Amino acid sequence: MPQPFEGFSVSVPATSANLGPGFDAVGIALGLRIRARIEPARAFELRFEPGPQAPTRAGLGEAIVRAMERVAPGLPRARIVVENRIPLGKGLGSSAAAAVLGIAISARVRGIALPKAAAARLASEIEGHPDNALPAVFGGAVIASSHERFGYVRVPLNRELRALVVVPAFDLATDASRALLPESYDRADVVFTAQRAALLGAALASGSWNELRAAMCDRIHQPFRAPHIPGMEAALEQRSRYLLGVAISGAGPSVIALMRAGSPWRDAAEKLRGCFSRAGVASEALHLAIGGRGVAA
Repeated sequence: MPQPFEGFSVSVPATSANLGPGFDAVGIALGLRIRARIEPARAFELRFEPGPQAPTRAGLGEAIVRAMERVAPGLPRARIVVENRIPLGKGLGSSAAAAVLGIAISARVRGIALPKAAAARLASEIEGHPDNALPAVFGGAVIASSHERFGYVRVPLNRELRALVVVPAFDLATDASRALLPESYDRADVVFTAQRAALLGAALASGSWNELRAAMCDRIHQPFRAPHIPGMEAALEQRSRYLLGVAISGAGPSVIALMRAGSPWRDAAEKLRGCFSRAGVASEALHLAIGGRGVAA
């Protein structure tokens, strides 16, 4: 028989993956979270608090439940109340956050001591790649490999760096976005992207923020995705001394720009929002801390 548990809370950050050339390999945690309160109950119950990011379809709840059952079969006698602040279907890691949330809840309710390294591997298996899953677990920036060998390095980010995320008012499914990518690439494009991926990792690790503009360019996924996101091509071309680098967030349709703390982000936000509005798309801007905590009580 499962041991009774005391009520607890858990939260998981939103994430942004790729940052240009770090395709399926690089992700950062953002200062926006999904939170859950868990209490003992007579039967399993999962519900979402009302709010602008409350899911209108069953997908987010199903993702939490699937992850719970990967930790231990069957659903516990628990009432789970979720408050979600992560925009859904926007390239901000909501599915990875749901998986990590479900893993953390199930392990705690079942009394399973699950190290973060094990949670990270399981979340990556559920997601199919580690770029969103690992920063959701660890926080900070994470550079990872998977497939033949699973490995990762967490890079702490100092508070000087902030994220400006502009979220257009339409959804883009990750599977649909991934289907836009070609089966093969020219060698020159692979070399170009490999160079910038190496520079991106070095810039994040060293705090060499002035290198981010060049480091966040790629030729592997953004040139194929951007034309299908109204306003994105113009957004990626934005130049400002305040914008350290600009990229599609995850599979899109959001755009992420990295900035120094204290920069006039509202001016930059209006420029990026203008790219979408000229394409007939409404959007909202989020000015977020980055790095910080991963999954936590």
